[in-house]
Amino acid sequence: MAARLQWAAHDLRERLRRRLGEPSAPFTNPASAAPTVGASEAFEADIEAVAKTVLIEAGGQRAKAKHLLRKRLNGHGQGNRSLNGSEAAYWRQLGALSLLDSTQDALAAYARAADLAPDDPQAQMLLGVLCLRTGRLEAAEAAFRRQMGLAEGKDGGEVVRYRAGTMLGDVLVAKGDEDEALLAYDAAQREASALAEKEPENPAYQRDVSVTYDRIGELLSAKGQLDLALESYRRSLEIAEALAKRDPANAGWQRDLSVGHDRIGDVLERMGDLDGALAAYRRGLALAETLARRDPERLEGCWDVSVSLDNIGDVLLAKGKAGEALAAYRQGLEIAEAVAGNDPARTGWQRDLAVTLHKIGSLEALSGNEAEAREFLERGRAIIARLDRIASFRAQWRADLAKFDAALRTLGA
Repeated sequence: MAARLQWAAHDLRERLRRRLGEPSAPFTNPASAAPTVGASEAFEADIEAVAKTVLIEAGGQRAKAKHLLRKRLNGHGQGNRSLNGSEAAYWRQLGALSLLDSTQDALAAYARAADLAPDDPQAQMLLGVLCLRTGRLEAAEAAFRRQMGLAEGKDGGEVVRYRAGTMLGDVLVAKGDEDEALLAYDAAQREASALAEKEPENPAYQRDVSVTYDRIGELLSAKGQLDLALESYRRSLEIAEALAKRDPANAGWQRDLSVGHDRIGDVLERMGDLDGALAAYRRGLALAETLARRDPERLEGCWDVSVSLDNIGDVLLAKGKAGEALAAYRQGLEIAEAVAGNDPARTGWQRDLAVTLHKIGSLEALSGNEAEAREFLERGRAIIARLDRIASFRAQWRADLAKFDAALRTLGA
């Protein structure tokens, strides 16, 4: 039983990490799954609280654990026993469990927790993150601004402020207010940098500074200010290199380094520096391949390899090296098909797979290989057609969801 419970807790943590790493909606920019500076750790802490309490009583069964939490929140538990300290904590635990299936259910639970603990900046942060992921931008902005206000004059308030400021910038980007977003990111970067200089041995502050530079780079890149974007990305990369060197076993920091090279490659490619872009992409590829070999079961890591190969193919094609580009695309395709086949629900991956098939088919057609071109183009078209059919069922799915929600409501809040 102990081994089963340990595995159940580990599985919950891993699923939560994957969930938080997913884009908030299909086909959205990968930035929508950017690091949430502090929120992931807080969500995971709520899962840890579940693992040490109600999950044990539920025998490792997540649905039963959620049911037990609801009963206790409704006052129907055995003697209304405390799980670990407060009603707000119970709602947060329920929210963390719910997040694995439904962001909407998680939002409802975390909103209740925030109502019960209005002066808890962490509760505001988690509420803001879920509001942002569900498109409730005004509510997300209010939560992050309240989080910043609660940090004023408090011990450790500087950390709370810059993290809230970073995510406030994310909300402002989503609202289309790029100038205000840049101000928010700049302020967060200055505050984070000041703490990092004060405590240079604290890697969390160093990484948060790197994240703020990435956010600024993304925004500047989107605005077409490529020189400034490149400068910001390079500052982020310097920090990522130092962190990766400090702890080579930290897969997260190694991935930051890989992605950092890819970001620089993207800007250099747009600036017309194809040789510089190719070198950056190849550095990113080498790191991604090392991580994929280290943990071949982690689909996201394998997908990173296919993305790097696709980027390399684009640059080689722009340099007039169609044969080398085709080889890179094909190598990336082989990996992408294996990864996407293991997670067909990731519609963004499916669409990217179709794009690569189109690239290969188009190159084969230019080379006069009509039969091969037709094969790849038809495979790509079939993927898009399948996604189109999936989208056509959206209204029916909403009706189905309403039926499930109605049935679940009969079981209690």
